[in-house]
Amino acid sequence: MKRLLFIILAFAAPVCFAQDFGVILDLKLVLGEGKLFSGRSEFAASLVPWFAAPLGDNADLYLSGGITALYEDDDAAVLPEVHRFELILNPSPNLRIEIGRVPFQDSLPWVMAGLFDGASAGLNIFGGRLAAGIFYTGLLYKKTAALYMSAADRMDYYDNDVYFASKRFVSGINWEKSSFFDSDWNISASALLQFDLNDSDNRIHSQYFSALFSTAFGDRINAELGAVLELAEETERGFYGAFATSAAMQWMPPTGLRDMLTLRGRFSTGAWTDGIGPFVPITAEAQGKVLRPMLSGIALAEAEYTARLRQTLSGTLSAAYFFRTDDKTYMLSEMDGDSNSPLLGGEIYFGMRWLPLSDVLFGIGGGLFFPQTGKVFRDNTVVMYRVELAASVSF
Repeated sequence: MKRLLFIILAFAAPVCFAQDFGVILDLKLVLGEGKLFSGRSEFAASLVPWFAAPLGDNADLYLSGGITALYEDDDAAVLPEVHRFELILNPSPNLRIEIGRVPFQDSLPWVMAGLFDGASAGLNIFGGRLAAGIFYTGLLYKKTAALYMSAADRMDYYDNDVYFASKRFVSGINWEKSSFFDSDWNISASALLQFDLNDSDNRIHSQYFSALFSTAFGDRINAELGAVLELAEETERGFYGAFATSAAMQWMPPTGLRDMLTLRGRFSTGAWTDGIGPFVPITAEAQGKVLRPMLSGIALAEAEYTARLRQTLSGTLSAAYFFRTDDKTYMLSEMDGDSNSPLLGGEIYFGMRWLPLSDVLFGIGGGLFFPQTGKVFRDNTVVMYRVELAASVSF
C-alpha cells in the first residue's frame, strides 16, 4: 500500500502543482433579420470553466465545458455543452496526437472546421506538416457544429426538441508546405470524406479535394487562391460533382495606422445539370454578416478594411455583393419565385472591438442588407438589418 500510494503521488504531484484553470463568461445579443436558419433575436449567456494540466513530460490534458442560457424567438432554454475536451500526446518532437473533442480544419478552411469527437495526429516531415483525423459528429451540439448538409439536417436544426448534430463519420488529411520549391509560394492541400449515418430516406455522402496557394508580393501585399472539388452521392439524385473557388488579396497601406485592406471573392456551383450539383460543405460558414447564406449555390465579392485605432481599440468596415449561381439552391420566403436573376443584393457592415484589459473584451457591430440592389427579392421586401453586442470576461 505504501508503494502504491507513492506511485500515485509521484504521478499526481506534477499535475496538482502545474495545473491551470479558469472561467470564461460570454454574453451575446443579436437583433435583426437575415440570420442563417435562425430567428430575429437572440440572447445567450455562457459560463465556460476550463482546466489544463501537464501529464508528465510528453502529454497534456485540456478540459472545457459550459452551460448557456439562451433566449431565441420567444423561447428560453438552458443548454449544457462540452467544448474542447482532449488529451494531447507528444511522443516525439515531430509528432502530436490529440484524442477527445479536438479542433480540426481543412486547408481552405471553409469546407470543414470546428471541434469534432475522435482523434487526430500531426507529423512534421520533409519540411512540411502532415495531419490526419477521424471523427464522429453525432454527439456535438447542432448549432455549434453547424452541420446541415441535407433537408433532414435543416429540419432537425429548426426542431427545439433536437439537441445533437447530424450523425456523420468524417475523416480528413491535410498537408502544408512553406516556401514551395524554394519559392515565395506556400501550398496546403486536403482530402476529406464524410458518410451520412442518419436514419433518413435521402442520405448524402461526399468527398472533397482542395488546395490553397498563397504568396507575398513585397512587404505589404499577400495573395491567395483556393479551390475544392466535391464528389457526392445522394440517395435520390445519385452521383454528381460540384466545386467552389476563392481568391483574396490583403494590402497593408503605408499609413501610421496598423491597418489592412482585404479584397476577396468566392464562387460555388448550384444545381446546374444532372452531373453538376450544388456545392455543399461539411460545416456551414456564413458568407455574409447580414445576409448569411452558406457557400452553396452562392457567389460573392467583398471589400473589408480593418484598422487598429489605438492599442486596445480596432474597427472593421466592409461591403459585399451577393450572387446566386442557380435559382433553386438558395431560397428565402421574401424572394420572387419567378425571378431567375443571379443578382441578390449588397450589404454594408461596421464593427468595433475594445480590449481594455487582457481578459476583458467588448464588441459591437451592425449592418444593413439592401434587397432592392438585386433582382431576386420582391419589391416590398424591407431592408434587412443585424446588430450584434458581445462581451467576454475571463477569471
